[in-house]
Amino acid sequence: MTISLRRLAAIALPLFLAAGCSSTTVKTTEHARIVTDTVPVSEEELLDVGVGIFSPGLANLGEEDGQALGKIREAEARFMPYRLTEALQNSGNWGAVRVIPDRLSQMDVWVDAEIVQSDGASLWLQVSVEDASGRRWFSKKYTEEASKYSYADDVATRMEPFQGTYNQIANDMLQFRRQLTPAQVAEIRLISELKFARDFAPDAFNAYLEEDGNGGYRVKRVPAPNDPVLTRVRQIRERDYVFVDTLQQHYASFVRQMEMPYREWREAYYTESEALKEVRAKSNARLIGGALAVLAGILAQGSNSSIANAAGWVGIGAGASAVMSGLNKREEAKIHVEALQEISDSLNSEIEPHTLALQDRTVTLTGTVNQQYEQWRQILREIYARDTGQAGAVN
Repeated sequence: MTISLRRLAAIALPLFLAAGCSSTTVKTTEHARIVTDTVPVSEEELLDVGVGIFSPGLANLGEEDGQALGKIREAEARFMPYRLTEALQNSGNWGAVRVIPDRLSQMDVWVDAEIVQSDGASLWLQVSVEDASGRRWFSKKYTEEASKYSYADDVATRMEPFQGTYNQIANDMLQFRRQLTPAQVAEIRLISELKFARDFAPDAFNAYLEEDGNGGYRVKRVPAPNDPVLTRVRQIRERDYVFVDTLQQHYASFVRQMEMPYREWREAYYTESEALKEVRAKSNARLIGGALAVLAGILAQGSNSSIANAAGWVGIGAGASAVMSGLNKREEAKIHVEALQEISDSLNSEIEPHTLALQDRTVTLTGTVNQQYEQWRQILREIYARDTGQAGAVN
């Protein structure tokens, strides 16, 4: 009897601890507001921002969740960066803000993030920001919980449930940028330009930058403003901006197409998550109550009283039934997860071909965003080589 008692105590104690560790989270529809720099900044001092496609964080999903949420995460990894660019643009604190996968173009400031958790009820992003010189601005965790009012049917209350997260990232970036001197801002912009130039003319621009071996860059030499090679590279960069802006239209279209099914999915998942929490709470309560009843029944069995012994057997039986009821509830919880799998199939992240009219020809770029970037970069190299009389040097 002692062994059985110890086993049941081992079951009951963790359940008690789990119940005692519960916490209350306040949910609100109030979001952090975008902060706009009160000091006017000249165009020459504005930094361009590139936001990478987020890491979907699939490794953070359990085996069961991964089947239901994997497709959602892949789509979210493209949806969320665009929402962040909107927040940055709306702040008016930056130059051009673009979604650029895998840093396939040079920008002054880079934002990268991993989706640690996203389920309609809560969002957890791990965000890092650095500039072209390799200076790390910050690496920070952002968490936010949605309120049920975020999914209200009233059009006036429809909002991005996690807008506060995007706003807060933008505000933190502004706070760091305010610490930079005009000379540091100018250096960041110059390094970004020289890195782009080095990609197309390494022989001409390698000597202008120095790397410290830890991913950092500094300017060794400043090119002359009227340098003819730099002038050609700047023209190539302007063409690159045109293509990058064309791809922003793709992301905008993707977000528009995804917005309604994604909102419906988040609302459904929010409802399912709340139901899941309730089911699990009931399950734990029944398991705890059942374990206690079994414990009480066993203790009563040790009594010399026949009435107590009889009550003990009743307690054991009732406790076992409660434990089984709790386990059945946990099986019921799986249904809520499985109900979401069908929703994830409606999300798509394919990109349409892009046809671009050049001075001497028309080209069509096909494949994924990354593949189209690579094709475009090759075309830019061909244009640069033709303009500089180095056509035979194109890779």
